Amino acid sequence: MAGITMLKAAVLSALLGALAASCGPARAAEAGLTLGRLALTPCIAGYGGFCGTLPVPLDRRDPGRGTIEVGFEFYPHTGPGASAGLILAQEGGPGYSTTGSRDGYVRMLGPLRADRDILLVDKRGTGRSAAVDCPTLQLDAEASQADIAACGRQLGADAWHYRTADAADDVAEVVAALGYTRAAFYGDSYGTWFGQVLAALHPDLLSVMVLDSAYPVADDPVDTEVTHGQAAMEIVCRRSPSCAALGGSADARFAALLARLRAEPATGPAPDGNGVPRTVTADPGALFLVVATAGNAPTTWRDLDAAGRALADSGDAAPLLRLVAEARGGFGGGPNVQAFSAGLADAVQCADYPAKFGRAAAPPEREAQLDAYVAGLERRDPGTFAPFTLADAFRNPYDVQGYRTCLAWPAPPADAAPPGPLPPGTSLPRIPTLVLAGELDTVTSPAEARATAALIPGAVAIEVRNGLHETAIADEGQFPSPTGEDLAGCVGPIVRRFIASAGQTGDTSCIARIRPIRTVPAFARSWTAVAPASPAAGDASGRDGLRLASAAAETVGDAVAEFAVSQIGTGAGLRGGTFSIVATATGYQLVLAGLRWTEDLAVDGTVDWNQATGAVSAEVTLDAPGHSGTVHLAWNDRDADALATLDGTVDGHVLAATRLAP
Repeated sequence: MAGITMLKAAVLSALLGALAASCGPARAAEAGLTLGRLALTPCIAGYGGFCGTLPVPLDRRDPGRGTIEVGFEFYPHTGPGASAGLILAQEGGPGYSTTGSRDGYVRMLGPLRADRDILLVDKRGTGRSAAVDCPTLQLDAEASQADIAACGRQLGADAWHYRTADAADDVAEVVAALGYTRAAFYGDSYGTWFGQVLAALHPDLLSVMVLDSAYPVADDPVDTEVTHGQAAMEIVCRRSPSCAALGGSADARFAALLARLRAEPATGPAPDGNGVPRTVTADPGALFLVVATAGNAPTTWRDLDAAGRALADSGDAAPLLRLVAEARGGFGGGPNVQAFSAGLADAVQCADYPAKFGRAAAPPEREAQLDAYVAGLERRDPGTFAPFTLADAFRNPYDVQGYRTCLAWPAPPADAAPPGPLPPGTSLPRIPTLVLAGELDTVTSPAEARATAALIPGAVAIEVRNGLHETAIADEGQFPSPTGEDLAGCVGPIVRRFIASAGQTGDTSCIARIRPIRTVPAFARSWTAVAPASPAAGDASGRDGLRLASAAAETVGDAVAEFAVSQIGTGAGLRGGTFSIVATATGYQLVLAGLRWTEDLAVDGTVDWNQATGAVSAEVTLDAPGHSGTVHLAWNDRDADALATLDGTVDGHVLAATRLAP
């Protein structure tokens, strides 16, 4: 199942300018739009959108219980003539607002918009559709059973009316109210699960489906998410020159790290993805969280092996503690319930996802039933999560897999629909379907994608080489690219071709060329321990100059990597300093202020990342005791084993060098 509490692009809409403006008159056009039986108002000026709402029954089996307003955004085709069809996109979670991720959807699907319309509907309980707001649960990064129980009491009898099936019926009703009878579908993460439910309940509605980072509505091999981490770390190491050169096994090094932390956890301060200092502990439970969420961004796989070596070789815990802080910092609902609703996430999970206890049982009985399940698993297969133990998974304080989330949720009322997303025996219809999986994804594993494809007659499954979670839409972290699609410019076009052709992938050879993750060669406390750059013709900087320049390159590369885990546009250096993220016409600029990757070197300046071409260009100054300099760095981030050029001056001497891009 998908991870349910990682903050993402919806949180950042306000940072991207007018695109996050609330719906209102005269935002995108001078007049409103009537479509089907609904009157829409202009909104989201930058994309020429229209907003609307539709009241739907809270409980379709008992219409007298009242209604809920379902909000949506509609982006009409831009070319002349009639529309060639509707594209329906759905965000994941559960809990995320689909309209909050408009930047990715409208940009990625934009090339199809000449003759196709785009519809973004917020599922009930999210975004514009009466977002469920349980204040304590929403703000608690480590939700307690008391917080979850309080949310259930707050919702009362309505707690069981936020099922995926209810939301699917809502969306189908919006599509019909707008006058459409068919739609192409793109969903990511939980959006793929939603898409399966929508297709099963409304088999004539969808003309084509793209399920990006999918997991199945039946027989989900959910345990493969964390266990896939072992294969993923081996793949990353084997394909990265600096890691492959070490020899040995990344998997074995990780097992040794886990054993060390089981005997002696490491505790200390570290910045999270936003640069906020936290005091965290690296122990087996925290490492379980790190691996379970590693698929969300390349940063974890880039740093993890080197972070473990830093602790083992020199007792340097800072890199590993930062990974824990970043994983913990991205966990929880956050202050913006319109972007992500933790209460809705729990309501869906508790009604729809499989449980290891009886939902009708009282909380103490549920606890006993869960304990009995774990005890039985300990007898049958104690290595289910190896090298993690069952206690690491089931007694994890972060409950990343959701095993304990619903222990305190209210029992279903007698008249509630049976638990689960679909009635027993429901099958999925034959619809042209593309199922995408990231090769390195631990949020929804490749095995889950294959299981999803097996449920849908004729589905095509593609595993994206070196891919992470959500392969087609803005896969590098929280800020969507100018095109809204993956930075390789590969998977997005495949998705559009599949939709436009009603089921043909076309040429997919670009997938084999998506570059591997470049791992950190080694973390260092001092610039003097960094491997020097290779001198080029004309270099006069000397051995120290080449080391300083190489350490500056590592500092810049670290900031680029941290871009992928920043949720609000700020971040911090591993050992001090800060950076901020500024949107540009072609991508983003990172502004570095006293950034420290080592303890004794501060780097200031700017990094310009053209995400349309992959070109990265940095102009930085470096300051170390007794040393200073100005360095220009450049490389293309799309290139496998990219070579970075470094030129400028260090201590007044000419620098001309190269090294593997950081």
